[in-house]
Amino acid sequence: MITMKKITLITKALACCVLLMAVGLNSCIEETFPESSTATKDQVMKSKSAMEALQNSIVGYINEYNSYDRDLNYYNAYNFDFGYPAWGIMRDVMCEDFYVYSSDYDYFSSYGLCTSLGVNNSISYVLYGYYFKLLKRANDLVGLIDKETTDPLLKQYAGVAHTCRALAYLDMARLYEYKKTGIAKLDNEAAANKVYGLTTQLVTEKTSETDARNNPRVPFQTMYKYILDELETAGNLLNGFTRSAKNLPNSAVVAGLKARTWLELGTRFEKYPADLAAFTAVRSDITSAKDCYAKAAQFAREAITASGAQPLTESDWFGGKSYTTGFNSILASSWMWGIITKEANVYSAYINFASNMCPEQTFGVANATYGATRTISKALFDQIPDADWRKASWIAPGDAGKAPGSKYRTLLTDDDFKTLAPYAGLKFKPNEGNMIDYKVGAAMDYPLMRVEEMYFIEAEALAASQGVAAGVSALESFMKTYRYDSYKCSAASLDDFRKELMLQKRIEFWGEGIIFWDYKRLELKVTRGYKDTNCPVGYRMNSIEGYCAPWFNIYFNKYETDQNKAIILNPDPSGVISDWTGQ
Repeated sequence: MITMKKITLITKALACCVLLMAVGLNSCIEETFPESSTATKDQVMKSKSAMEALQNSIVGYINEYNSYDRDLNYYNAYNFDFGYPAWGIMRDVMCEDFYVYSSDYDYFSSYGLCTSLGVNNSISYVLYGYYFKLLKRANDLVGLIDKETTDPLLKQYAGVAHTCRALAYLDMARLYEYKKTGIAKLDNEAAANKVYGLTTQLVTEKTSETDARNNPRVPFQTMYKYILDELETAGNLLNGFTRSAKNLPNSAVVAGLKARTWLELGTRFEKYPADLAAFTAVRSDITSAKDCYAKAAQFAREAITASGAQPLTESDWFGGKSYTTGFNSILASSWMWGIITKEANVYSAYINFASNMCPEQTFGVANATYGATRTISKALFDQIPDADWRKASWIAPGDAGKAPGSKYRTLLTDDDFKTLAPYAGLKFKPNEGNMIDYKVGAAMDYPLMRVEEMYFIEAEALAASQGVAAGVSALESFMKTYRYDSYKCSAASLDDFRKELMLQKRIEFWGEGIIFWDYKRLELKVTRGYKDTNCPVGYRMNSIEGYCAPWFNIYFNKYETDQNKAIILNPDPSGVISDWTGQ
């Protein structure tokens, strides 16, 4: 049996030298691989068990605890350092519908308050390091497998690696690209430093360490061509692959990532036609924004069909008859791809997703005792009609302090329910409904892709490529079939249709980290300060209409400039917009 020992695997992926000074890594990152301490690349290549372990290290890292690698003999992990679900919370915090009731235990406050987002922001450099460590794993595996292999298992392993690499770069491209904010100080600095259109640097299995130390951020056309090429490769490799569990991507997931990517490009060329020429220089088959939208609709439909996934029913949404499976199990009918969390993956009572998101537990900070309960914005809640059963995912202000009755599906006793805040979100349930034992309750699965997202992408892409009526028809079909049958969309223009579609997406994906991508893509205004807002004081920043919110342009990582001299930083967006005071 192959043992697990720490080795240094020196491959062509050596160049993932990020976060070096911040976390004390050297350019040859140590990993745990299934070989002896004298393992060579050739030995690993001969072992399919080693390849499988490398594949599992990629999908396992998505849910990594303490990716920053703090010495736990002396420190706790950062409170927000619990993998991809944490970055979903971070993204929702930056938008306008996801508030914390009491900020005393808000572990994502820097992004909620929009302060200290630059060089001294620990979330920024942990986020940066997290993604490049994920890429390091994918690069290692890709670099070990012959591109011409016909072995089904090796093709599967390579397909998983290419998919996860595409996911990481799609996220990073969207996080780090600077978009205009309407703040002259920032936008002028971005122009002077020539960061417009730049994404992040590319580090692949072919990148040498020397190259990595002088590796500039690539322009959007280079990055998005790379992502699409990665997905094409992944789709070919995973064609016919039947996965053992939904934490592994398959061809349907690849189609879903293609749909996300083409939607992003369609909006870009619609808003900035001049960018199209740069992209057509690398993809000659694309001649218009409509071409991109058509592809987004095509791949969204392919993902829906190939996945066999079904949108959540009302019962599914609220956790079934016993209210125990709400948004915590990868077995849910609509989940196309997700993270599987076992008890062995839970290291802390409060540094985990359940602690921050589930009010129906006693071990974390989102309960009434600590008060860091996540709430929906009053503005969004007020737009949900009573006919929409999703509305019972949040406590109506008039029901706060009362027993739940039959309206709310809750694990809490009547007395405990009365202690929850107005607008508190009940969407996410602790694993198995266990409110007390964090080793069980916090072992929640997490959705990376739900089929409902594909229906929304398809509807928007159809509206933009075939006309508003086509989008309205698709949206109404989804809503009437799967949400509430009295739904009606009366939009006559594309702008009005997008407003309605975004309203439904904000309701549907609250707390899942999806909406941020739409807000940045469409450059939507973030409005937290308004009359009777339930947003806490200090968090009430409103961005400028028609521009990207400044804090959506992630600062990048100052420490990378110490090792990579070609990196240009984004402007620091900290505190550039004051808290709304009612004026």
